[in-house]
Amino acid sequence: MTLGERLLLALSDHPDDVDRTSNYEKPTTQWNVESALALLEEAFPGFMETAKGKRVLDYGCGDGFQSVALAKAGAAQVLGVEIEENRRTHGAALAAKEGAANVSFAERVSGQFDIVISQNAMEHFIEPAANLREMKEALAPGGRIYMSFGPLWMAPYGHHMHFFTRAPWINLLFSEKTVFRIRSLYRDDGAMSWSPGMNRMTVAMFERLIGEGGLRPLRRRYRTAGGLPVVDGLPFLREFFVNMVDAELAPAEQHR
Repeated sequence: MTLGERLLLALSDHPDDVDRTSNYEKPTTQWNVESALALLEEAFPGFMETAKGKRVLDYGCGDGFQSVALAKAGAAQVLGVEIEENRRTHGAALAAKEGAANVSFAERVSGQFDIVISQNAMEHFIEPAANLREMKEALAPGGRIYMSFGPLWMAPYGHHMHFFTRAPWINLLFSEKTVFRIRSLYRDDGAMSWSPGMNRMTVAMFERLIGEGGLRPLRRRYRTAGGLPVVDGLPFLREFFVNMVDAELAPAEQHR
């Protein structure tokens, strides 16, 4: 074991105290229909009321909790789009269990929508520019995208390795090889790289992508680690402390 591996291991939980099964294989008890929209409602007060009677696309819907919650909250139609078949299957079963007949799940987008949501997904998209373009093209006239995601790549816990270490910035302080060598002591999925699960999204990258994608922010909030009030306005420093991004987006060609 290298010096770097020994140091990272010393900053981590003991391997015997962590379940080695991948935490991405199935939903955990922290997710449920009742709390699925809490993040969006916090980011965009009144969101649930806005969604009533609307056609909603849940882009990157994961296990379907948001999609089903939207249907039960009064959305006229909900389409959950997810590339992983097992997650779509879970969503369909959940919808049947909850009696949400106006929600469906698919691998690809079809149709036009009044609202597109993307929750906790932007930092994971393999081709974020293409994904933003697809979201924009799915908007009906006057439609809006509501997006909330993080932590970003350079934030304290942008490494998404909190399941075995509470040390910040390990993706910046240690090599990829070192991190994934230690990660293998806690997860048995064979992953050896940040790709394709992380696209290394930064604040600057997000701002560039929405501009190049023909989108403009109607509302945008950068939430900093620890609630720091100043760094979100400092172009370089903010990359290390902006933890979450909340953004309501519209096509740039639409007038306010």
